[in-house]
Amino acid sequence: MKNNYLVLAGVVLVMAVMAAGVWTGCESAGNTDGLSISPSSPTLGSGSSNSTSAVVFTVGVRDSLALPLQWSVSNPSMGGIISASGSNATYVANAGKMGDNIVTVQDQYGNKGSAVVIQQ
Repeated sequence: MKNNYLVLAGVVLVMAVMAAGVWTGCESAGNTDGLSISPSSPTLGSGSSNSTSAVVFTVGVRDSLALPLQWSVSNPSMGGIISASGSNATYVANAGKMGDNIVTVQDQYGNKGSAVVIQQ
């Protein structure tokens, strides 16, 4: 009978330790509504030497932002993120490529935001 109590006590202890690990390992996401990117739809020139072919995006911080951010583009042949630091990233259009390219950012909580680069 004494052994049954020891086994039961061991099971309860293991379950308590596992529950404590779950409770301490979870953080609340401060901004679950998604991320806002500014500018939201910049227009860039992709062929002319006197047109702007780059834009710096900034992620707006409402409650909290879980860095580092992950940046991506829908069509890398049109352009891409050449540098990213903190809440900013620089997008450069590839010469001669026209159309819309979607830039997406995601933080470590899984919150996402996007902007559309219009290349003319």
